[in-house]
Amino acid sequence: MYAFVPRFACVMFLNGAFNERPAPLSYPSSSPLYVTALPLDAMLLPYTVRLIGGKAASNTPLARTFEAGADRYILTLNERHNYVYSPRSPSAPPPADAAERFFGAVKSGDIPAARAMMTKELGESVTDEALADFFSPYSAIAPNPYGDIRATHFLAPEENGRADGFSFIFESGKIADIEQL
Repeated sequence: MYAFVPRFACVMFLNGAFNERPAPLSYPSSSPLYVTALPLDAMLLPYTVRLIGGKAASNTPLARTFEAGADRYILTLNERHNYVYSPRSPSAPPPADAAERFFGAVKSGDIPAARAMMTKELGESVTDEALADFFSPYSAIAPNPYGDIRATHFLAPEENGRADGFSFIFESGKIADIEQL
């Protein structure tokens, strides 16, 4: 079972069939699945990812898969920019999801920004070092696309492997607790 989480507005071809919002798809693990992302922004370029056995076999810098349960995989698709030699890197908009922004702040070392997204109680109960250590084994986050799994997000390790499910609990728009499932 594959679920798709694009990081940009796009439509997709799944083995050549047009899908505007593809639902999780059951597909044999021994057969290749070709996912073509067609961006809706003219500044981005399309690309195709070949999936086999739950792993991305092409365009791995742009597409990442991780296991979210028994025979369930999440494919995240990142933006592909035109190659332009410039002293500035292309600026990507911040993620709309609060848990993803929080994770990005912690991973980039911007602990004050991460603390601003936490409730006062949670912020007082955790040190900067503990916060950084908690997220250190993970390199990516994705919202849970599977309705029958209790997690709100999955955090993926540095190496390909099984992602851990987490529930981010919010109070008044701020993170009140993070529970590992």
